[in-house]
Amino acid sequence: MLSVSQFATAASISVARARQLAAGGQVRAEKVGSQWAIADAEVVRWRASLSRPMAERIAWAAAVMADGGRAEWLESSERSRLRKRLNALSEADDAVGQVQAWMRARGAVGWWRADEESLVAIAQRVRVSGVASAQARMSSGGFVEGYVQPSEVKSLVDDFWLVPAERGYGELVLRVSEFARGPVPRLIVAADLADHGRSREAGAAERVVREVVEEGLW
Repeated sequence: MLSVSQFATAASISVARARQLAAGGQVRAEKVGSQWAIADAEVVRWRASLSRPMAERIAWAAAVMADGGRAEWLESSERSRLRKRLNALSEADDAVGQVQAWMRARGAVGWWRADEESLVAIAQRVRVSGVASAQARMSSGGFVEGYVQPSEVKSLVDDFWLVPAERGYGELVLRVSEFARGPVPRLIVAADLADHGRSREAGAAERVVREVVEEGLW
């Protein structure tokens, strides 16, 4: 068994957060006198739970809530659990990596070839994200990425004669999700930026996540 402070150190969270987890039953713990004792195995379980991808509907809900939205498709109990996970984001050693892990199942992704003229029009038809988003504060340089509803894919492909491309070799990235219903939430934007794996995009992702955490709108 671990003391609260020992668990906090091993799990890379604050002592206050560790005590809250024990008291709230989110980790297996028992009261020894006036102190909590937490099972050793909970360190591994806690770390795994943080890095496990959220289901698509949960990932979008978390991102919407992080921007102050309500995510109406969730039950109130699900929203309550998500708030606790979002609270923990402020204590994560690698907040961007945490967001990437959570958002991994946010939607199907495809790369496409498109000419420069078409990209301008496509950017008006998709919900822009990643480097194309205003949140990135960078020039996308003839490259567009964004989200569409499943029902919108065929018309885009047909209207602009899009040709499938290998990952990293197209001018257009389309991500498909039924939950892409408006402007793309910032945590989704950050995950898209981080997925590029380049220092410029990684820096932008870190700034976006930091702004979300500092605002704490959920």
